[in-house]
Amino acid sequence: EVEADFPSLPPGCSIQLERVARERVLGKIRSVLAELNQFIPETLRTWSEEVGKPLTFGRFIEVTGLTPVQVLSSRSWSEWKALADRQAMPVDPDIDQARKALPRIALRSDPELLSAIETLGQSEGVEEALGRYDTARQTALHYLLWGKEGGRVGVDSLEQSLRKWHANASIVADAAEIAAWRRTHQQVPLHPLGDLPFESDLLLHGAYGNAEIKAALGLASLEKPGATGVGVIHAKEIRAYIHLVTFQKDESDFSPTTRYRDYPISRTLLHWESQSNTSQASATGQNYLHFEERGYTILFFARLMKRIEGETAPFIFLGQAKALKSYQGDRPIAMTWEL
Repeated sequence: EVEADFPSLPPGCSIQLERVARERVLGKIRSVLAELNQFIPETLRTWSEEVGKPLTFGRFIEVTGLTPVQVLSSRSWSEWKALADRQAMPVDPDIDQARKALPRIALRSDPELLSAIETLGQSEGVEEALGRYDTARQTALHYLLWGKEGGRVGVDSLEQSLRKWHANASIVADAAEIAAWRRTHQQVPLHPLGDLPFESDLLLHGAYGNAEIKAALGLASLEKPGATGVGVIHAKEIRAYIHLVTFQKDESDFSPTTRYRDYPISRTLLHWESQSNTSQASATGQNYLHFEERGYTILFFARLMKRIEGETAPFIFLGQAKALKSYQGDRPIAMTWEL
């Protein structure tokens, strides 16, 4: 935020730092982050004397001011506590792979997915999760936990996926604690959308990863994660276009032909550009221009930037388009959608 002159501030707000002050602030931040290997264990060792309240992941985040991604990017919560207590490190069978799920979980917000992760932290959690959640939810859960298709994880079924996860005792306990904290610290209210013409458990303003979105819409399976690296997904079976929008496009992640001018205009209006090869006369262009008559649903998911402190940022579900207010041009078509 400091380096980029605070791009995430609300509209109408700005922070301007004098040059020397800016350099000092950045220097202090860098020095603190470089010393997390000392800072976190020392804070944990002196927790009882300094804080006087039971240690939990959420309370640690609140007291220290560190972000969940900062804490979880290199070590699990259990590993930090073991390091602080000078105890042996956890030896979960898949700890290197499973550890990567913890910052993802900390960035999600769907209470049902988070509750499922809490359930998996119980002794009979796998059986309960298998009985409670349908295939779409289990598939979304698989990708949240493992981040890749079943073949690359070494599992042939969703049940195997959950049992493999459950075998990593320290990670499972950490994930349940992180999910419980995240579920009770929602940044915005979440709402189900009851007027979609197809089945979906997605919540308005919920934070989801790419594969979790596709799993919820029946576009991903354990074997195939669906289309990747694209901003538009045409779901022909349910007659829908799913748009995955990144507002701030870094040159290292987006080529000149994919650096579309996408931005919010107001609380309900969104400027969005089609893919660079889409013309108004094309089948896709006509589906957009006449989406209501053709029975198409237009869904938007958006994020400010591609990464949050090095972790892939989730998308926020903005809901469905109500109307196409205006459009112009070809390849790409510039459109203004009303949500």
